[in-house]
Amino acid sequence: MNDRALLGVAILTLIVAGASLTQTFLLTTAMADQSRHIDQLASQFGDLAGIVSSLITSQTSPTTQSNNVVYLYVIPDFGGSTYDAFVLPASFSGNTPNASSTVGARPNNNITVTHGVPIKFVISNIDTALNQNFTSQVSVPFTLYNDTNSGQVALQYTQGETITHLPISHTFSIPDLQVNIPIPPDTMVVFTYTFNTPGVYSYLCTTPCGPGMGLAGYMLGYITVT
Repeated sequence: MNDRALLGVAILTLIVAGASLTQTFLLTTAMADQSRHIDQLASQFGDLAGIVSSLITSQTSPTTQSNNVVYLYVIPDFGGSTYDAFVLPASFSGNTPNASSTVGARPNNNITVTHGVPIKFVISNIDTALNQNFTSQVSVPFTLYNDTNSGQVALQYTQGETITHLPISHTFSIPDLQVNIPIPPDTMVVFTYTFNTPGVYSYLCTTPCGPGMGLAGYMLGYITVT
């Protein structure tokens, strides 16, 4: 083989080797980029999982209140006939259990809040029963929301105002703090209260409403102020 032929073979070998090295480099770079992309996706999904987990925890925990708002339902016959109850959203899926055993159906309606912070209470009364006419002086301002044929009507009551013969089915009362909020049938009651002193305070219904009236987990619960 003459020198020209040997030179041609050498050049061809270098071209093939160079192409192979280029392909290897590009493949390695692509794999590295893909690996970095996978790591980024894994990180993003990990962060998302953490966010979802925290949201689920804050939504379902019966003693954790988000944004300083406490939501409560008043549900008739929650633990059986005449066993009405204050129920937190975590214990209420939209259906009344009507349990044969009141002990087994007893929900956790205890609440934890922080002292010195205004706490907004939103109490939705599903009970349509009329148990009493309420007459008293307003100690804590509150708003009643009633659904009517023409829409929702808000009635505001100010501190010191006298209420006379208001038809109600329950009350939300904290005796140690002189809080006494009337709850008419099929309404939503909203009020804001600031607990200034840490401690444990009982809340209950003072309207005669059946055997669940004085039972913890029904029309009696506890507010822990931290």
